[in-house]
Amino acid sequence: IPSTCFFFFFFFKRKKKKKIYATLRKGFTLVELLVAIAIFAVLSALGWKVFDYLIQVKDRNAVHEANIGQLQQAYQQMQRDTLQLMPVTANIAGDVQPALSLSNQQFTFSKAGVTDPLKQGRSAFERIEYQYNAQDKKIYRLKYNNLNRLRTEQPLSAVLLSDVDQFEVMAMNPTEINQWPATAIDAENLQYQRLLPRGVRVRFTIREIEYEWLFSLLNTDFILQQAQNNQNGGGSGNQSNSQNGNNSQQGNVQQNNMQNESE
Repeated sequence: IPSTCFFFFFFFKRKKKKKIYATLRKGFTLVELLVAIAIFAVLSALGWKVFDYLIQVKDRNAVHEANIGQLQQAYQQMQRDTLQLMPVTANIAGDVQPALSLSNQQFTFSKAGVTDPLKQGRSAFERIEYQYNAQDKKIYRLKYNNLNRLRTEQPLSAVLLSDVDQFEVMAMNPTEINQWPATAIDAENLQYQRLLPRGVRVRFTIREIEYEWLFSLLNTDFILQQAQNNQNGGGSGNQSNSQNGNNSQQGNVQQNNMQNESE
């Protein structure tokens, strides 16, 4: 009997140890861990690519929004300036300047629209100049508060557009010309210096994208008509004066002949 009990006790104890050993061996193998790590790495890489793409799209959209905002502000500013452009000449240290001047891609003109709510005696007109700096790649808007000024007076400067690779302004009358007044004769005549072209075309390039804006200007044909009428009136006056002079000379000759006959 004792030997039988010992046998059952030894068998039960060994079976229990096997169960404990079997429970300790449950878990992931090294291959399974490597496969899981590889899958996690692939998913992480794919997720990072998607996340990085979303960040790039967000940054790109932010840059585009800033560019669009800058273009909208510049267009509205130029549209407001061209709508208020007036055929009024300027004076710089006694040198009369045309109402609109275009030379070497410097666009200068006189404009109205100035308010003086505080009654400080401000002029109702301003002198505006658009100037392109190729080194800075910027278009500047220069403003003079008075049409009559000295050469030493400094304007108020503001950046209109940045990152500009090319800039070109053309006068349309109706064909495109890169200079205004169109001819030297117009520049010498004070009446013709008030003339404006039919419109202007502004073309520029920002980040390899070309933009083109067209602006119509005030029709100044009435000034040209007045100048022509003045010229015709002056010519007719000269003709009448010459005729009167000729008639008086003929009358004097007739009087002299009559006196000679009476004698």
